[in-house]
Amino acid sequence: MQIKNILLPIDGSIYSDHATDHAVYLAKLSGARIHAVCCHEWRKYRQDVVELLVKELQVNVAKRAEKILERTAQTIEEAGVECTCRTVSGEPGKVLTDLAKSKEFDLIVMGSHGHSEIIGLCLGSVTLKMIRTIYCPVMIVS
Repeated sequence: MQIKNILLPIDGSIYSDHATDHAVYLAKLSGARIHAVCCHEWRKYRQDVVELLVKELQVNVAKRAEKILERTAQTIEEAGVECTCRTVSGEPGKVLTDLAKSKEFDLIVMGSHGHSEIIGLCLGSVTLKMIRTIYCPVMIVS
């Protein structure tokens, strides 16, 4: 299997940092490009919150995602690996599954847990959603 494009979902967790390290290692071995994606979702916080606070929360959540992405981009670039980075608004499980279904990626490297709710004892909810619905190999890093 030739690896040319690696999807790297990140969320700022220690597991996400470990996944970044593994993705960089694999990209250096294979000459692949890393596509780091940080999703941000504010909708789950909007119940019983006035509109002004919702707008402020949206901005803060997006800024946090940008900071996480900047840190990851710096790590990847310092290792001499090509990368593209973007933040995406939306529920991470759905956004990342849709990205994976695009068939642009040869491998997905992601942390076993993140900052979302945990389903089950071993894997995070976004990780479970990804491995149940995608077509390409997934490397789970803890």
